[in-house]
Amino acid sequence: MYTPDIITGEAGKNRFEWSAGAEAAYWEARAKSYVTAPVEIDLHRYMDVLGTLPPLDWQGDRDSESFKFAEMMCGSVTDIYAKVEGRYFQLCDECTLSHAEIVGRIKEVLSKETVSQK
Repeated sequence: MYTPDIITGEAGKNRFEWSAGAEAAYWEARAKSYVTAPVEIDLHRYMDVLGTLPPLDWQGDRDSESFKFAEMMCGSVTDIYAKVEGRYFQLCDECTLSHAEIVGRIKEVLSKETVSQK
């Protein structure tokens, strides 16, 4: 990555000099910008995505299932789909998220939904 004088504050430095640290920070920030909270989707959307590409890391138990879209958005961030409590959800996050972590995030959203309805 190139570091402009405005960002670095070093007027004497060549602003077109490559910096591995700046590039890593750029790509990390870019990947984080794709991360989203779980949102509810319908069965049709869930099945459409499931049939698009072979799913990545398809897992589940008797109460839930999840899979990840095989193509990454940026770095290791991808779309993640899950069925929890008979409802379907989509979120965007790291492909290394475990099934339990995915279900946990969705249950957090569901618990907030329950609290706000009371």
